Amino acid sequence: MKIYGFPTFNVTKVLLTAEELGIAYEYVALDPTKGETQSPEHRQRHPLGKVPVLEHQGKYLFESVAICRYLSRISDSRLYGGDAWHKALIDQWMDYSTLQIGRWLATFFFQEVVMAKFFGEEIDQARLTEAAELLATQMPVIENHLAQNEFFVGDSLSLADLIAFSYLHTHEKTSVSIEPYANIRRWYGAIKSRPSFTAAMSNFPNNDIFG
Repeated sequence: MKIYGFPTFNVTKVLLTAEELGIAYEYVALDPTKGETQSPEHRQRHPLGKVPVLEHQGKYLFESVAICRYLSRISDSRLYGGDAWHKALIDQWMDYSTLQIGRWLATFFFQEVVMAKFFGEEIDQARLTEAAELLATQMPVIENHLAQNEFFVGDSLSLADLIAFSYLHTHEKTSVSIEPYANIRRWYGAIKSRPSFTAAMSNFPNNDIFG
């Protein structure tokens, strides 16, 4: 099994999941600045030349959450286990993380890290203002939920936690702050202290996303 990627939150999702499941994999680092993600070989893995991509048994799978679900299913794992209702709750919070807070956290990461630090481009302040305003309405939903729950779905770790964490991890590289949210900080620290996080980050230069 191979995981193709470079340091980004979407790759973090997959690496965290694989580590939590105890799945043996080979991480194949690609360098987009050298055109490696746009090579004919990688275009056969992902039609848009993006990451992550999972290679398993001679087949390729892309889209980070689909990969995480697949890894959990082939492992018969608690991360995406339980009855139909339990799975639906996991899906609900994965979708919330991806379509709500994830969208705006990604905006900050793209503008302040990828564009400003990586490419040296000017930040689009209007986009950051919009992202900050929407995060201010969406983050309290998670804060209030985690006041009543140890993890996103009750008292056990699930894919919902790993997906949300991977987005929120980007705040350490941007101007986004989780300081006002005590329950999020408690939950965030618990995920970050897990061996799976250290192992996932060991695949990246300097053991961190974008150093």
